[in-house]
Amino acid sequence: MPRLLNLGCGSTFHPEWVNVDVAPKPPHVLGYDLRRGVPFAENLFDVVYHSHVLEHFSRQDAAFFLRECLRVLTPGGLLRVAVPDMEGIARAYLQALELAEQDAAEQHNAHSEADARHEWMLVELVDQLTRHVRGGEMMEFWRRNPVPAREFILSRVGAEARHMMDNAAPSPPRIPATPPSPLEVGRFRLSGECHLWMYDRRSLARLLREIGFTDIRVTSAGESALADFARYGLDVEPDGSVRKPDSLFMEARKPQDSPVARPRVVSFCMKHGGGAGGAAHRLHQGLQAVGVSSLMYVVHSEAPAPGVAVLPASGGATLSQEETSGALVHSAWPALFSTSRARLAAYPNRPTHCEIFTESSTQARISELPGMETADIFQLHWIAGTVDICRDVDFLRGRPLVWTLHDMNPITGGCHYAESCRGFEKYCGRCPQLGSSEENDYSREQWRRKKIAYRELDITVVTPSQWLAGEVRRSSLLGKVPVHVIPNSVPTDVFKPLQRAAIRNSLGLAEQTPVLLFGADYLHTRRKGFAELVTALDLLRAAGSPVASVAPVAPVLLTFGHAETVDLNKLPLRCLHLGVLRTAEEVALACNAADCLVIPSLEDNLPNVVLEALACGLPVAGFATGGIPDMVEEGVTGRLAPTGDCPGLAQAIAALCAMPASARQQMRLQCRQTALARYTPLHQARAYQALYQEVLARRQGEKGIEHA
Repeated sequence: MPRLLNLGCGSTFHPEWVNVDVAPKPPHVLGYDLRRGVPFAENLFDVVYHSHVLEHFSRQDAAFFLRECLRVLTPGGLLRVAVPDMEGIARAYLQALELAEQDAAEQHNAHSEADARHEWMLVELVDQLTRHVRGGEMMEFWRRNPVPAREFILSRVGAEARHMMDNAAPSPPRIPATPPSPLEVGRFRLSGECHLWMYDRRSLARLLREIGFTDIRVTSAGESALADFARYGLDVEPDGSVRKPDSLFMEARKPQDSPVARPRVVSFCMKHGGGAGGAAHRLHQGLQAVGVSSLMYVVHSEAPAPGVAVLPASGGATLSQEETSGALVHSAWPALFSTSRARLAAYPNRPTHCEIFTESSTQARISELPGMETADIFQLHWIAGTVDICRDVDFLRGRPLVWTLHDMNPITGGCHYAESCRGFEKYCGRCPQLGSSEENDYSREQWRRKKIAYRELDITVVTPSQWLAGEVRRSSLLGKVPVHVIPNSVPTDVFKPLQRAAIRNSLGLAEQTPVLLFGADYLHTRRKGFAELVTALDLLRAAGSPVASVAPVAPVLLTFGHAETVDLNKLPLRCLHLGVLRTAEEVALACNAADCLVIPSLEDNLPNVVLEALACGLPVAGFATGGIPDMVEEGVTGRLAPTGDCPGLAQAIAALCAMPASARQQMRLQCRQTALARYTPLHQARAYQALYQEVLARRQGEKGIEHA
């Protein structure tokens, strides 16, 4: 059977199609905001259909939307579009105008049927382009009792208007109302109700041709290149009448010779920004650059990005938009934290410094997404609150999963970094991060759930660091699966040496002042080592200390990230807080303002900020923990101290600050060269591409043995 996709379906859909609308209608309609794109893999559908959707986009956004339609179509696939026919509406308006003028001249009647038709045609032509409130002049017209030119209107807009006319409350006498504010008008105009552009047969054909479609033709409501199209009831009512008579119907095809990239990789991560999410997105972009078909699903997206989609809402899930950030959020994301808080409330002795503790269950499942059976590789990242693979074993069994671990959560009963606990090597329980003395506690429950699922799945693990690879191999959950080390990447075209003097000058930093940089999502996170940083800085500036004599000029500390719960005023040196840096370009500017990145993490995988610093030519001082030694070569690209050794960290900082200019410049060059030689998106993407081929070849070999 052909794969059929109906976008912006409203209440008109068919169960044989994949139907999408802004609000989900289980079980047949998935919820999605199509302004974010089409949330499915490329080359998936044989037919894409949308009726009276395109006119709700601006001209620029309409082009983006149609490119998305082209992307998800198979080569040779069919696009069917219905839009209000601007040419037909204009001709009908002019005809109504002439008849009204003629009728008035002959009968001197200003309220005739012809005059009512003209009034309606003016509303039909203008209202949806200009309205500032819901329903606009069109709804006001339908609320009249009786509705003027009722049958004429129904012949224009279709039988669906009959229900609205019959159920519209009578319009009360008009009372001058307070006009909506400009902000209210702007919000309404962007809400999706208004028409933002209109099309005739020539302009729509031109747009489709510019996007890349071929074989473009005007058709009728009941005629289509899709066999037996009328039976789906999308453009034709059961009685044979046209559902939207004022429409222009057009069909086009994706070129038959369109390239199809392989393998098909579908990735899952909680979001496409920040630490793990940012690393996952960089991989996605790298895979696309080397010709791998990559689609990334997330549950939280602050801004649209090519090939990234929020999970469509299905079942009891919903999508919402955050008012402050504008982020599109799947309900699985807030549900993760709600569930976690409820479960953790049973453990009042939980240490206060502990980070999130998450479970493996969540609302969404991979099997619920259309077209997932066509994927060659499922690429998992940080998936807490994203998809529930433990509940999806029947679908995932025998399908290759490559799981990039950004922390320890996949191998524990819920914690993301185990601190000193080694329970994950045998089985979790009596969890110190829960403050639990119970053998069968929340952590044991989650460990057991994962254990049962993992043994049924074909999992290959990737870790960005050698440290995490060692932890995985020692774990009871994934210790027997293949483990590969592929570092994260850094976009070296963004993170690069910039005009350091100009940047420092803009921040009011003197050229001779040593500038240290420290940043994290949340500065108070215990394992990020803010307390150790403060201790090291105290030692660095202590009067008469050996360290102070090495770095006689008082450094300045640049910080970035959420700092609401830390007191930066108590630092032993001047601190300039940059706030939360939202873009990669902002982080690159911060790196170029500094002389040294300080990374006092007590536990970490392969922190992006170190790669970003190296790419900008910024040496690193920190603790030799987790994956940091993988990136920082002692004396070449920075200085490292044993984990938790604050005097050693102070000495490392002082040594980098006190370096002669020539040596500092040489180290900066080595930092940049290290990033270019080992951590570019191309290096990472090619390593994953080779791994995917290896996994698929192994799977193919196993299938051959099974059939032998």
